[in-house]
Amino acid sequence: MDARGVLRRRRTAGRGRRVAAAGLMLAAAAAGAPLGGQEGGALRLGLTYEAGYVPGMVVAPVSASAGFDDLGAAVGEILRTDLDFSDRFDILAVPDTLALSGPPNYALWNELGAVWLVTSDISVAPGTQTPLLRVSLHDVVYGNLENVQAFSLPSMDAADFRMSVHRISDRIVFWATGGQRGIAATRIALRRRDGDGSSYLLLIDSDGRNPQRIETGGRNVFSPAFSPDATRIAYTIQDETGHFSLVELNLITGSRRTVRSGRLIQTPSWTPDGRLAYAEAIGGTTRVVVEGGGPLTEGRAQSLNPSFSPDGASFAYEADPANEQQVYVRAVSGGPARRISIYHPREDTNAAGPDWSPNGDRIAYSALSDRRWQIFTVNPDGTDRRMLTRRGESEDPSWAPDGRHLVFSSVDSQGSTVWILDVFTGRSRPLTAGRLDGLPDWSPPIPAGS
Repeated sequence: MDARGVLRRRRTAGRGRRVAAAGLMLAAAAAGAPLGGQEGGALRLGLTYEAGYVPGMVVAPVSASAGFDDLGAAVGEILRTDLDFSDRFDILAVPDTLALSGPPNYALWNELGAVWLVTSDISVAPGTQTPLLRVSLHDVVYGNLENVQAFSLPSMDAADFRMSVHRISDRIVFWATGGQRGIAATRIALRRRDGDGSSYLLLIDSDGRNPQRIETGGRNVFSPAFSPDATRIAYTIQDETGHFSLVELNLITGSRRTVRSGRLIQTPSWTPDGRLAYAEAIGGTTRVVVEGGGPLTEGRAQSLNPSFSPDGASFAYEADPANEQQVYVRAVSGGPARRISIYHPREDTNAAGPDWSPNGDRIAYSALSDRRWQIFTVNPDGTDRRMLTRRGESEDPSWAPDGRHLVFSSVDSQGSTVWILDVFTGRSRPLTAGRLDGLPDWSPPIPAGS
């Protein structure tokens, strides 16, 4: 879209909404479930969000041929939820009195505040029994068909049904935003604890649906981390003797391999070229090492939680050279480390768990504020520090592949809940609730066939 098109959209009265908040209080009930233990069932965010334009979008019910009514309803629900959770559109309700048959009435949709109209229909692919979903994106303002594409659908009981529809949602986001990434076709890994103290891994779609339990041998499990191609996940387990093992699970074949075992192995992550990095106790200290290579950190400081820049040239990590955890950035090739978190001597200002945005422009981490852990983001050079949360104990941030959403855990007296936050608008929603969940990691886009 050219600059004039953007200007025209922004000047047209009634199209879309503007989102703004100063110390924004977002009701979790509106997102589907309250955060246990938070006053009023809400999560308070600390960033002042500037007003921003959010275009209106209508997702019309899926038109389905005979025998595909249930499939059409399921597809329509997933598409509407995904496009809403993208936080890029104001999803408008379709009036019951509005006729949807025939060519779109662009003038009427324009009056109702829509910028985009999504229509779709399901039929049978010629010569097959395969359902075919044809999706059309209409530009209401200009009154034309922007994009149209047909997608083959698996059956509703197929393991990849929901993910197949999620990919279609991301395609619509790509069309409507001029090529920006969606987050629907992703999964989030987290550690779930049972009441007896044991723990296991849980994989869940970005909309909070389709949970998959992964057993890890009934032992304590920590720090799941997706590989850059989203086909593997690394995690650490602790056995009955207290020793640790770093395990790599192939999500396609189900095979596992033990990468490393030792007295203390923690916080695995991946380099952009697919190698595992982790923290390992070496002598009297803990250093960040890369599989097949030497240590990336040196000295007596305890170093852990590596996270790499998208180009692989630098990495963020936490260390305690002054006996207090802080977040640092240094080049993979070596050289001095630069602290990017704020440090006040004789104050509780610990910072931990950095995660480098896939866009390369921000680093998220958790830090103490008024003796509570909260989520912050900062430029890689330490400038423009922003506090995103203010209530509860919020930790373990992980970026979505779009570079605008974060998943994190929020801990209170009733347990741990995993939340998703749009750092641009401040909108948040619980991913899980009422369970002992934490240590989330957001996957890259899930490849077809996984």
